[in-house]
Amino acid sequence: MDKDSYYDISNTGDIAILGGSFNPIHIGHIGMAESAYRLLGLDIVLMPNKTTYYKENKTFAPDEDRLEMLRQVADKYSYIYYSDMEIVRGGVTHTIDTIEEFKKVNPDRKIYFIIGGDSLEWVDKWVDAEKLLRDVTFLTAVRGETDKVRTAEIIERLKKEYPQSKVLMLDMFDIPISSSDIRELLGRGEDVTGLVPDYIRDYILEKNLYGGSNG
Repeated sequence: MDKDSYYDISNTGDIAILGGSFNPIHIGHIGMAESAYRLLGLDIVLMPNKTTYYKENKTFAPDEDRLEMLRQVADKYSYIYYSDMEIVRGGVTHTIDTIEEFKKVNPDRKIYFIIGGDSLEWVDKWVDAEKLLRDVTFLTAVRGETDKVRTAEIIERLKKEYPQSKVLMLDMFDIPISSSDIRELLGRGEDVTGLVPDYIRDYILEKNLYGGSNG
């Protein structure tokens, strides 16, 4: 398979899209991809966004650097790919736009969408939420029993309001880190070993992204 593009892949397996800014990608993102693969044997597509309606003023690393970091991750896993679909589309983008475009390219493949538990709570507020919940199976990361209970309550509510909705839980280890935390640490010149793969850390330092440097 061509790791540089997911537009032309004619594989017959199901797809799980993991979207985000990946600014930078970190071990939490990779853990979600690994969990989805272990649960369902899916091809995982990392989908970096150009911008979204809730992050319009956010400072992004250059698109080419975020894509290069994803390419490096994809090279390490047989089941992880990445797509520049949202970056190429440009402007404000919504999940439903990406799903519709992916369905045109992959009409015979079932599409899953991976999100964090906090995002699941607001998924019914997304653009075209009813269609999205009908057409896509959501995989939501849960960490520990408390998170499972809360997520089960959200799934039950969604099922009542959207009877055709499909949500499965991804059981994960708790990884209390975010891209913003990593950017803050790098901005202070602190070490991020263990928070991102070593090769991603080295790339960030080489490119002096987020204030990181080789000293």
